[in-house]
This record gives sequence, C-alpha cells and structure tokens, in this order.
Amino acid sequence: MLRKSAIAALVVFALRCAPSAHAQPDLNVNGSIENTSQIPAGLIQPNSEEPLRRYKKQALQRAAVSSGYLIDLNDTSRHQWLTAEIGTGIPLGNFENILATTVSFRNDSLAVPAEQFDRSDLYELSVSLFFKKELSERNNLLINVRPGYLGDFGATSNTFGMFGMALITTKLEFYDITFSYGIVHLNQLKIGILPALGLRWQPEPEINVDLRFPESRISWRLDKNGQLSEHWLHASIGFEGNRWGIRTPTGNDEEIRLKHWAAALTLDKRVDGGGGWWIHLSHHFGRRFLVDNETTVRLSNGFQLAAELAY
Repeated sequence: MLRKSAIAALVVFALRCAPSAHAQPDLNVNGSIENTSQIPAGLIQPNSEEPLRRYKKQALQRAAVSSGYLIDLNDTSRHQWLTAEIGTGIPLGNFENILATTVSFRNDSLAVPAEQFDRSDLYELSVSLFFKKELSERNNLLINVRPGYLGDFGATSNTFGMFGMALITTKLEFYDITFSYGIVHLNQLKIGILPALGLRWQPEPEINVDLRFPESRISWRLDKNGQLSEHWLHASIGFEGNRWGIRTPTGNDEEIRLKHWAAALTLDKRVDGGGGWWIHLSHHFGRRFLVDNETTVRLSNGFQLAAELAY
C-alpha cells in the first residue's frame, strides 16, 4: 500500500509540472545543431519560429546538477544517484566546427542481494569530447568519445570505461528527414563496436521523431516564447545500464553490471544558448545485476523519478 501511494505521488508530481517540460542531450545522434542570428535588444518576436541557439558564445557552455531515485516495486534493490557536470565549447574557426568538452562526476548508491557485492557507493568520473564538422550543405561528421573511471575507488582493474561514436548525418531533400550511419561502442555491452543507424523526422517544428539505438523517442513542443525558451514533452523507450570495477570482501577485483529497459516521459524546458531544466519519470523493466558477466540476479521492475537543473 505504501509503495502504491509513493508511485501515485510521483505521477501527480510529474503531471503538476506539465506546463514546463529530459533535457537537451549532450549529443543529438542525428546531428541537428541549429544556428540562429543574434537577437537585437528590444526586438524579440514572441511568435518567431527561429530555433533556439544550442551554444553560448563563451567558453563555459554548461554547468548542471541532476539526481534520480528508483522505487523498486518488490524491494529487491535500492538505487539513487547524483551527477554534476561542467561543459565548455570551442569553435574551431566558426560555429559550424565545434569542439565541446564535458567533465562529469556521478555517484551511484546501489544495494542488491548479491554475495559478491557489499559496497553501496560507486563512482564515475569521465570526460566527453564531441566534435562536429560540416562536410557539405547536407552532410555532417559527428565524433563523440567519453573515456572514464568507473569503480568504487578500491578496485585496480575493470575500472576503465569508454563510450565512442562516429557518425555521418545526411539531410534528405524530402520529408524533413535526417539519416545517420556509422559505428558506436557502448560501455555497458561486451559486444564492442556496433553498427549505428538513426533516423530523425521532423514533419513540423513542433514534432520530432528520433529512431535510434539504444534509445528512441518522440518529442512534442508544448509552447515557444519566441527565441527565448521552449517547453517540450518527450516519450522514449530504450536500453540503459552501466558497469563498474569493485573490490570484493575477499580482496578480489570483479566487474559488476546493471542493465534494464526503460520507458519514460520527460518534461523539458530549453532556453536560448543551452540550459534549462527537466523532470523525468520512467518505468524500468527487465532489470538484471551481473557479476563478471556471469552470475545474474534478476531484480523487480521499478519507477524512477529524476530531475536536472542546468545553466
């Protein structure tokens, strides 16, 4: 009864925030980075369809803090997390060729019923490098690499993780479609390098459809305050997870993994130049906890409430 009440409270909280809609992702896989002209003072057009700028014209691009808490429906686990990020952007000659860097620190507090796992605090310290180069009027090159430390500050092995992606995006001449193709390496999978395909369709300025792996979503713009801000609602489904190296009570180093699928609704406010805030309600299912990619503990489904505030 208590869990049902808690879930109902989360749903009500998210719906009450509906007038202000998962935040701008670090990278749009289909590479739509729009540029707009500067807005002269006193000439803001409330109904202007000009897109918001994705970047500020300064070195500091982003400062953000986010947090999330998972309610496990059968009390098979406890999980909450906190993340802080600082991002910079450097135009390489012009705003069509940008090198963006993001330093991120995340703390996960995780408890599961596994004998090999007795620590509740896990850490991730990573640096993301993102480069975009315009190849032609319709083609862009996108490269994103994120190496990082993932562990409990006790283990000395299995603590290096890497996300990597290289994509070519092509804007087709019909139906406002952008097609992307390339390769991707996901840190939470053992497979290594995978082919990457994506499709972004924008039939109207108020609607975006992004089909890609590991997450696909549909976005609706709720309102637009000229070239100052926008509110969006996102519905998404995808595969999520992470891995860490830990030191067990016996003194051995082992690797643990947490995997699940997630279906989510996100209310998102974006402001000109980047930043804003979001609140995110997701249902996690197919949850698994693995030790050295062999021993598996199946966890019950749950709901996660998360939020972010960003400059």
